[in-house]
Amino acid sequence: MSLEDLQKDRREAALADFSRAIAINPDYVWARYQRGQVLRELGRTEEALADFIHAASLEPDDAPVQAELGETLRLLRRYPEAVEAFSRAIERDPTYAWAIGSRGQVFRSLRRYDEALADFERALVVDPSLAWVIAERGETFRALGRYDEAVIEFSRALERDPTYAWALGHRAIAYREQGRYAEAIADLDRAIELTPGYAWLYAERGEAHRLLDQYDEALADLSRALELEPNYAWALGSRGAAYRVTGQEQAALNDFARALELDPAYVWVYMQRGMLHRNAGRTEEALADFTRAIELDPQHSGAFAERGELHRLARQYEQALADFTRALELRPDYAWALGSRGQTLRSLGRYDEAVADLTRALELRPDTAWVMAERGECYRMLKRYDEAVADLSRAIELNPNDSWSLSRRGATYQAMKIFEEAYIDLTRAIELDPNNAWAWAQRGSLFRQM
Repeated sequence: MSLEDLQKDRREAALADFSRAIAINPDYVWARYQRGQVLRELGRTEEALADFIHAASLEPDDAPVQAELGETLRLLRRYPEAVEAFSRAIERDPTYAWAIGSRGQVFRSLRRYDEALADFERALVVDPSLAWVIAERGETFRALGRYDEAVIEFSRALERDPTYAWALGHRAIAYREQGRYAEAIADLDRAIELTPGYAWLYAERGEAHRLLDQYDEALADLSRALELEPNYAWALGSRGAAYRVTGQEQAALNDFARALELDPAYVWVYMQRGMLHRNAGRTEEALADFTRAIELDPQHSGAFAERGELHRLARQYEQALADFTRALELRPDYAWALGSRGQTLRSLGRYDEAVADLTRALELRPDTAWVMAERGECYRMLKRYDEAVADLSRAIELNPNDSWSLSRRGATYQAMKIFEEAYIDLTRAIELDPNNAWAWAQRGSLFRQM
């Protein structure tokens, strides 16, 4: 018999004895308190709640009973009621550190972060050794995007308890969100060693591997998470993304579909599936997914930009322009959207505006070859040939095998009557992409002009 089985058997035995005591005396507060704890440990949370409600009705001034009622309500995600119960416990015992810290957890779940931090600080004044409260404060900082402070708090919690797997796992999430993937994986390795049965730890490690382009490791971890928890929508979405990048299209679609069955409002999965459809040339399906993402999250700049790109590729330039502009209203420093709006403006013949967008995109990401090439083409259309050659040459330095940039520089040289250089560039563009009709036609016009 495993330790876990033994513990469960002992809980069942305790449950039987407490139930017998309550059958004899239904108003036995201590027995209901103890049985409620056991029921909660067994995952029978609604039954636990009934015991704590009954106990609290009999002893409304008992701080531990109110606190246990609050914890049970918290686990049921009945957060406003949990706050009330914890507050009653704290009124009765203002130094009750566990109740204060637990109310902070509820405030964090409600995204009332200032109140959460105040409770965690208050709990730690009462008892500075509470590693779980320090870790909860770290998680609050992480939710606020204050990642350096989050890492410090998780590390402080781990100094007090080096085997605290939850703190290790959440420090790993903070590392991942900072792009510190190797450190995230190291923490998750240790957390899994300590608690090998938690699906979320495997899922997080799988996501870190995915972000490092370590797809075999990612798929193994995400699949393990799903063995442990088959209805884990987040893991399904992440595994679908790994399948998408590795070309396993049907497996990706299956995972995305299942994730959306479990969580129909999962915006990130709509984005991933939309990109898969887009890359496969299924424009209508991609449009539907990006539009659904926008319906669910009207502040999602990426969804507007992706939909704008679909409109641009379909030569629906006004619609594209509207979507890119909305993306940039939401996220003014979105370099890709700036570059893509610049492309759209160029297609509309609005070259000065295009140059402004492309220049701003290059300020944000100076060595983006396609943006440099797009600006060079705008300069060519504005007959600013020296600037066009400079931009196109830099684009070619960054991406020497880009037929598009070579053909545009060739056309620029042709306009400058530097025919030999024009011929070299256009010929090289054709060699790189024999289906570049524009380059063929441009070289034909060069032969006539020479």
